Amino acid sequence: MKNMIVNLWLLILFIGSVYGQSKEQLLMREKAKPYINIKQIKRLGKVYKITNKQSVKTFYINLNNYKTKRGEIITRVDTTVIYPDFVDTTQFSGMYDFWTSVPVGSFGPEVIVVGDVNENGKPELYGARYNSYTQINERSMYEYNPDEETFDFKTDMPWDSLGDYGSFKQIYDVNQDGKKNVFITGNEPDTDTLSGIRVARTLKVNDTTNLPTDILFDYKQWYQMNDPKWGEYDNKEGTDLFYCGEGPGIIAAAARYDKSTNIASTVFVYPVPEDIFYLAGLSNWDIDGDGYADLVTGGLYGDIVIFEYDDSIGNYRDVWRGNAGTYNVYIHFNTNDIDGNGKKEIWVGGEAFYNNVPITRLSCLESNGDNQYEIKHVIDIIGRFSFDAYNGFAVDIDKDGTDEIGLCLDQTFMIFKFTGTENQWAFDLFYLKLNDVEQSQGIYFGALMNDVDNDGYEEILIMTDKIFNNYQDHKLFTNIYKPTDLVGVRNIENHISSYKLYQNYPNPFNPTTKIEYAIPKRDIVNITVYNILGEKVGELVNKEQSRGNYSIKFNGSNLPSGVYLIKMTAGKYSRTIKSLLIK
Repeated sequence: MKNMIVNLWLLILFIGSVYGQSKEQLLMREKAKPYINIKQIKRLGKVYKITNKQSVKTFYINLNNYKTKRGEIITRVDTTVIYPDFVDTTQFSGMYDFWTSVPVGSFGPEVIVVGDVNENGKPELYGARYNSYTQINERSMYEYNPDEETFDFKTDMPWDSLGDYGSFKQIYDVNQDGKKNVFITGNEPDTDTLSGIRVARTLKVNDTTNLPTDILFDYKQWYQMNDPKWGEYDNKEGTDLFYCGEGPGIIAAAARYDKSTNIASTVFVYPVPEDIFYLAGLSNWDIDGDGYADLVTGGLYGDIVIFEYDDSIGNYRDVWRGNAGTYNVYIHFNTNDIDGNGKKEIWVGGEAFYNNVPITRLSCLESNGDNQYEIKHVIDIIGRFSFDAYNGFAVDIDKDGTDEIGLCLDQTFMIFKFTGTENQWAFDLFYLKLNDVEQSQGIYFGALMNDVDNDGYEEILIMTDKIFNNYQDHKLFTNIYKPTDLVGVRNIENHISSYKLYQNYPNPFNPTTKIEYAIPKRDIVNITVYNILGEKVGELVNKEQSRGNYSIKFNGSNLPSGVYLIKMTAGKYSRTIKSLLIK
């Protein structure tokens, strides 16, 4: 999608009448779920504490209209604007087809974990195996069977000393013995969600069964761990666990694993200030090139707080604080130099209501010095605010050395492809999948991409569910979609079998937009633009063309803002699409 600088406040009058996803409707949808408990924090206005009774996990959502903080500096950056509900999804048909469903999933908003822990060359899926009707509530491993092209159940994780299991978090060699471990969270039995003892469990592969069911160690403390990750953060012996915590208070914390004693101990606690209130999410790459990982978290009010190990004090500290220009900044991931300027990127995402219009904002940051960062680009997704699914990730789908971005929001899964140049940011919408809730009878909890069948190309994995028996029962699973005819991925010849006029993009646009079309044989093609009154305002194509795919630009710089109709005729084919010009 072409680079756009858009003043969102000028769009409110238009999009306010288009998107009906109000705060009240969102709350009603959540309250209807039997496994969700919602409590308003009245002193904070429209801030709500959400408790998932199945995963025994809480998080906070800010539904107040977005307001800038006192002293906040608003920086004008290039912005890509996406309107998922305006996109013609038929242009993406045939790119990914449903392959299979695996009965492990996540208690949203989270994703399952994928890896090959026992290193037998068969990818594994780790998730919640949950079905209330059959009274199954396990944390399980399924493994790919290449002979049958299925995923076979292998084992459940041990429940020793635990009353509740949370979610799988990570696959990582925690004890540095050259073998991968499985990391999962849980709670000790007979404890409530606020004051009970929380457990971070690290599992290792059993030498006899070759399955990760042996407990390496448990790290216990009093806080729910939000998006914890193990890593080499301090360049010292022993790996460290970093996480944001919620319990007796709100903290960010780190623990260090000692291989000689097989114990992890807390080494750092940062009480989160009241004006931040709550932190969640974590990415953990060294972005500024100083040799220490930048541990990036996000807050309820839009704060970005970055922590780093400081060798001069022998511990972690907060090294930078900024603002994402949105609330609920819980989406975090990294990309490996998308624009080719030699710098890795931090991505943070959150969501807020702007004059009652829901918008999710994804911001890209680069380092401009040691522990210094600045926002370089923003992607705004209009009409999206989610309690259930909000995660992003990087993946090189077309194997060109540049990351694409995957993003799951509410009932929408998107892939963005970078189309800019060095220090010039621009994205196209590479793929879009909307969940038809009435047909699927389930909602999205998150998504990821992974080559789970070892064919060299990543599949889409979407965590979803189904509520049945008159909303009394609930089960989880993951749907997997295979790439089929991705141009530039499988290098398959593009067989053009029919006439097609694709939806223009970007849409809305200012002042130019791209229009793509295809013709299966030599023919006379006409593409004309009309205003909403049916008056002709431009002719883009009127000539004989050979079989092939074509792309043209529509420049609306001399036209007023409004809806324009783009009509293509060729032979007996005729199709009209709507486009929106906003200045």
